[in-house]
Amino acid sequence: MPKQPAYFDSQASAAAALKIDIDELREAKREGCPAFRSGRVYRDELLSWLEARALQKNGSEKLNGIGLHKGRSVIAQTIRGLGACANLGVLTPEQYFEFCRTIVEAAGDHELREVFRQTILDWLQRNFSEVAEAKARKAHPKMMSWYRSETEAQARRKDEEGDFEAVIRQLNGQ
Repeated sequence: MPKQPAYFDSQASAAAALKIDIDELREAKREGCPAFRSGRVYRDELLSWLEARALQKNGSEKLNGIGLHKGRSVIAQTIRGLGACANLGVLTPEQYFEFCRTIVEAAGDHELREVFRQTILDWLQRNFSEVAEAKARKAHPKMMSWYRSETEAQARRKDEEGDFEAVIRQLNGQ
């Protein structure tokens, strides 16, 4: 997998390279995403902002006694800030992972956890090809172990939901 550039010269080239709908990029710019400067689109800042926005849109009705909107906003700002620190090299990928994992686990919200799992998957795909999975496992063992266990837990939850729905259908059918 070729390494992505630090920035793109247009929204169209960013959308094509990152496989993001151009309308989503335009919306991000309208909402004040800091990745748009001097006619360029800065990749890491855009991806961090989009990830933080996804965290804002998901969540439970209550996070640690704070209202939903405020709780998501605090989490999103924190993760966005940690992402910026990681992009600047102030934090290592492992530190970023540990801090974000701690925050997501403390929130105790399955949807936030799933968004974080997807964020880790996206990061791994950007930085390691499928062939280099063993290299990723060696370079980031905690991250890979957490991702694997979360993916397995998600699959179990989906199986359990399917089993429960089948039981309900059987009960309703009888």
